[in-house]
Amino acid sequence: MKKRLLQRIIIPGLLVFSMLTYSGCTMLDMVDYMLEDEEETAQLPEQPGEGKELEAESTGSGNWTAGSDDAAFAESEERRTEAISSLYENGAVREPKVKLKGNGQDKVTILIYMNGSDLESDSQEATGDLAEMVHAGSSSNVNILVQTMGTKKWYNYGIASNRSQIYSVNGNGLTLVKDDLGQLDCTGPDALSSFIAWGAANYPADRYILLFWNHGGGPVYGFGSDEWNSDQYASLTIDEMQTALSRGGIYFDIIGMDCCIMSCIEVCAALYEYCDYMVLSEDFESGLGWNYTPWLSSLYSNTSIRSTDLGRRIVDSMVDANAQDSYNGDNSILAVIDQAMLKVLWQTWTDFAYANESALLNSNYSREVKRSDNGRVHPILRRQGRTLRYGGYDSWDDFSYSDYYSDDVPDLSEYYITDIMAVASTMDTVESNALRSALDSTIVYMKATEGDRDLTGISVTLPYGDEAFYADLNRIFTNAGFDTDYVSWLSKFTSASGTGSFYDYSDWDDDWDGWDDYNDDYDWNEWDYGGGDDYDYWFDWDFWGDFADDDGCYDYGYYDDDDYYGCYDDYYYEDDGYYYGDDYYSYDDSEYEWFWGNW
Repeated sequence: MKKRLLQRIIIPGLLVFSMLTYSGCTMLDMVDYMLEDEEETAQLPEQPGEGKELEAESTGSGNWTAGSDDAAFAESEERRTEAISSLYENGAVREPKVKLKGNGQDKVTILIYMNGSDLESDSQEATGDLAEMVHAGSSSNVNILVQTMGTKKWYNYGIASNRSQIYSVNGNGLTLVKDDLGQLDCTGPDALSSFIAWGAANYPADRYILLFWNHGGGPVYGFGSDEWNSDQYASLTIDEMQTALSRGGIYFDIIGMDCCIMSCIEVCAALYEYCDYMVLSEDFESGLGWNYTPWLSSLYSNTSIRSTDLGRRIVDSMVDANAQDSYNGDNSILAVIDQAMLKVLWQTWTDFAYANESALLNSNYSREVKRSDNGRVHPILRRQGRTLRYGGYDSWDDFSYSDYYSDDVPDLSEYYITDIMAVASTMDTVESNALRSALDSTIVYMKATEGDRDLTGISVTLPYGDEAFYADLNRIFTNAGFDTDYVSWLSKFTSASGTGSFYDYSDWDDDWDGWDDYNDDYDWNEWDYGGGDDYDYWFDWDFWGDFADDDGCYDYGYYDDDDYYGCYDDYYYEDDGYYYGDDYYSYDDSEYEWFWGNW
């Protein structure tokens, strides 16, 4: 998914490396040296209310952006809020659940679920990003916890490869805070739920941020590839994420994924109950991944920074890094997504999809995205070969992990997604107008390099010509609680007559100038709330599970003598587990496993 970290430094730092090696310095010393040089030339941003906000750095014609300056972003935020005011009034859109104290008084806990996998063992990319976190500095109001897993070789910071660990990260480096976890499986929900619960109990905060770090496999194959798992194709799917997040018991300000191809309506919808905002990539990421130093520095300067402004800094720092680095950078896109709009987005999408079924089946509306020649792909995508391309090619036989590097097997240099805004813009109907407006309000901020300028931030999964892929989709989407009628409807795409006839998006490519120039005058007061006779099924949102009470209040709790109490009835943490109703959820510290016991 990502390029090798070595490629980030080997050419510009070849002479430096030789000198450092001669003097006995380690690889980490060289990474630190490069980052220090980078830090000297970068200006740390000031915060809203305290001076000028961070502006996107000039990147020339290679960078295409939405809302790249402060004034444009502030104007877009004001317009977006005003446009959907009626949706707040009728309950279709919720208010943000995380309430900040303000004035830099908020305590923040960032939980980074870091599965090193081959990205670390082959390329040192995980420890490279840890170095970026260290160089960001520190704040007494911010705790960064990293759970290390899933790789057979950690290169730096003394991280153990034969077991999982939890580290605290700040400007002084990494501090080991938990070393009795054993070898966790990052592709199972227990490792994630336990990490969340332990982190919240030991590092209570006013706002929580959860980050996934590793391979991404899209809405069907999810997150992560664990080198210690005997099943190299195992992953943490979105239904398992739901399980982990519900058990973890924390509501997040932001959930971000430093992973490829995870910005999909299905991922956002599955995690609707667990966060206010998501930060996701619609395309493959380069080996540069997220650039952690700039946005963490912003957070350290003001822990009460607005969530949308923090998300914007995350987006800007990653996309700018790719645009500025002609050797290691690649096509890059990242979006901040407002989860409060997901009910509206989901209904407007299904209204549009059902109303335009014939058109969607008679042409293939998926689009090709390219990964770098040196990029990496989740092993399960390599196994699928071109069957996982949403593009109607014949499937290829499975091939081994080692064969992936042979010239005789498919390298998955092509991958197909369906950008929702692009397909909605091919039609001019009541449903398409509502869908475009919903997208405009859902995508708070998006930025892309020139190579991804025709993507708009979020995709949808349509399994054109691929029965095997649909079988996996059917199982996972059903387990995640998606509407069964919709999941069944998707099966029509496996035998769609237009599978091999790709829609010509040339007019869209010529006309689309980005969200800054998109003029939306849709009147939500005229929207058919509930979707009419055919689609009136989402009011209770049964297909997103019943993990929260009517108020969704499990996001807030309180502490009493080091025990954490959530607002579930009879729900609270103790040192060795927590209660949920009449059930006791026990934590076996020696094995780091959770299990239900009925009391």
